[in-house]
Amino acid sequence: MEGVLIEVRGKRLYVEIHGNENAPSLLYLHGGPGESCYEFMLHQTQRLSDKLRLISIDQRGVWRSDIIEEDEPLNLQDLVEDCEQLRKNLGIQRWSVLGHSFGGFLGVLYASYYPNSIECLILEGPSFDFIKSFRNWLRKAASLYESIGKVEKARECLAVANGNQPPHETLNAFIELGQGLGELRMKVYTPNDGNNYTKMLYSDSQMEEFGRRSNIHFSKLIAEGRIFDSLLPKLKDLSVPALLIKGRHDPVICEEQTQTFVRDVRNGFMKIYDESGHLPHFEEPDRFAMDVIQFVLEQNDSSI
Repeated sequence: MEGVLIEVRGKRLYVEIHGNENAPSLLYLHGGPGESCYEFMLHQTQRLSDKLRLISIDQRGVWRSDIIEEDEPLNLQDLVEDCEQLRKNLGIQRWSVLGHSFGGFLGVLYASYYPNSIECLILEGPSFDFIKSFRNWLRKAASLYESIGKVEKARECLAVANGNQPPHETLNAFIELGQGLGELRMKVYTPNDGNNYTKMLYSDSQMEEFGRRSNIHFSKLIAEGRIFDSLLPKLKDLSVPALLIKGRHDPVICEEQTQTFVRDVRNGFMKIYDESGHLPHFEEPDRFAMDVIQFVLEQNDSSI
């Protein structure tokens, strides 16, 4: 799995491109903030690149992209502008965008600023409102704490989930209570085997450096604060076709966010994956690839 470094707005971004260059282009936006496209590409490169031109990136400052130094600026708009500039650099007139988790949040922002650049939008387990997602996640974490006999921790989860703390306090509780679950943390995200990094090409020292870069990326977006702004009001303004892929056991996109998408997105579609949590691309990979390919090809046919 090799990519190239492409300079975009003064920084080199790690970019992978797979598939026929004449096929419809699909940009993948990873979650986090501060994750990478690595895990998604492990499971979906061969499946999606059979029919699509699959393009994925490590976002600005993340993993294999150039580091953002402590004294350099980074904000949410930078990530949007990187997407648009990369499209121009690659000579793509319009492409489809697939965003997972935070990548879904970013995809909605991108589509709201540059609708004419996007054929369609696919949102896999997105958050449109991170505070609502954190609180719903903590409700599920409370059940897991109860199942292992840690009743006090369960109460702490519910106190935050049902409270009205400022955004940073809610985030800190989400992080601390998540860490308290240790190896069980992934069970909040998925009822299935959470070992979705079965092949790791990088050494421990490389992974440590990737983690450092991602922490800087994450910290700067949190400090800016825009990530705490709800995108739910923006959904009614989406003008591109959008497909929501939701795992039935996913704690990130809660019922309120789901119903707002269904009600407000004018050209919106939804598929529920009964056997999945937050990672349908890993938990039900063949169905996921089939649904993504079908949606992208249908939207490209309709635009001709």
